[in-house]
Amino acid sequence: MRASIIPGMMADDSDDPRLGTVIAGYRIEERIGRGGMGVVYRAEHINLQRRAAVKIIAPDLAESEGFRERFTREARIAAALQHPNIVTVYDAGEVDGLLYLAMQYIQGEDLAAVLMREGRLRPYRAIDVCRQVAAALDAAHARGLIHRDVKPANVLIEGRTAFLTDFGLTKRLDGTQAQITRVGDVVGTIHYVAPEQIEGRTVSARSDVYSLGCLLYHCLSGQVPFARETDVAVIYAHLSEEPAKLADVRPELPAGLDAVVSKAMDKSPTRRFPSCGDMISAARAVLDAAGPLGDTTPPRQSTGFGTLAAPTAEVRDAAAAARRPRVLLGGLDDHTNAVARVALGNHVDVLEAPVDATVDRAREERPDLVILDWAGAGAGGIADLRADALTRDAKVLLLVEHAQSGSRDVAAAGADERLAAPFSPLQLQVKLRRLLGAEVIGG
Repeated sequence: MRASIIPGMMADDSDDPRLGTVIAGYRIEERIGRGGMGVVYRAEHINLQRRAAVKIIAPDLAESEGFRERFTREARIAAALQHPNIVTVYDAGEVDGLLYLAMQYIQGEDLAAVLMREGRLRPYRAIDVCRQVAAALDAAHARGLIHRDVKPANVLIEGRTAFLTDFGLTKRLDGTQAQITRVGDVVGTIHYVAPEQIEGRTVSARSDVYSLGCLLYHCLSGQVPFARETDVAVIYAHLSEEPAKLADVRPELPAGLDAVVSKAMDKSPTRRFPSCGDMISAARAVLDAAGPLGDTTPPRQSTGFGTLAAPTAEVRDAAAAARRPRVLLGGLDDHTNAVARVALGNHVDVLEAPVDATVDRAREERPDLVILDWAGAGAGGIADLRADALTRDAKVLLLVEHAQSGSRDVAAAGADERLAAPFSPLQLQVKLRRLLGAEVIGG
């Protein structure tokens, strides 16, 4: 059973009267967070025996004019979002005057805690986290929704998977106005908020692109784009200033990343990347062009993203290719290769390598997923991938004989998913959808 953490400050819950009570069929077990909209509890659905995170909306907010109707409408919209990088909404409603939202319970911590502890992320780790957030945002945008509150506290990390949560502020794309009228309304969010959202102008998918650009900047540099002493000064900076260059803050990063961040955080929405996925593809292309990065590597100039204003057809084609997931089949036999290709379909670039050349090929191609056979690669194959700075962020699907699937060695190998043989293309697709997303793998 999956377990989870919701962003927010932990607090002493010894005197919380809700502990042990049942709300809408959920037994409240522990208070795990507190945010601007209310208190979050770990709970268990009594009938389904399923863990969940239950958010109880703050009474003063729930009593605001029109809030209940908007909350119910937007919870229904959020519940319709099904994506491997979006926290699933199970249920929402009102019980005894309390508004509640029941969500998937993720085990891990939020990105804010990770950045607080580690300061910043390795370049490819930062790209991988933001890539998953971008996939979640693009999926929401395809449904006509904008998140409007992209920030580290709303990104949950479970192992190597990032989940975007808190769609309670989502808005429809059609002419939405997003007026921020009080400083208190944006505390905790102002470091990632788009200029048009601050000014109350129409927000769009490119407003989330701006926020994701701020998030990527923070992950790479270890600091927010505009570190100022007051909220007003931060808001002014979003409206009229440029952030410090990443190459100045972290000299070992390739200078081309500044062009990517600058385009993502352009004051004019029309000059930003058209989608979050486009932004991450550009950032990854810069890193790939720069080669291996170490803490002492001098900054490198990259080509192709210097201006980003009018890309050539060749660059556009390269960017489109970069957005296609890459899957490396490492040392699989002919039959398994054939089954894997059927399951993967036509929307994925499939690569192959002998078992003894898998890591080298992964270093060259930077695949999103590597499929390994336990009989050939064993635990050492995964360990080699995880030990290399250029391949450690690739997800791993481990194929294992049924008789060995429950062994401790297999469980400890560190694969993201395991699949016991023999299996059909459909069974493999189920695993691939979890790892690459339903929008990539059909069926």
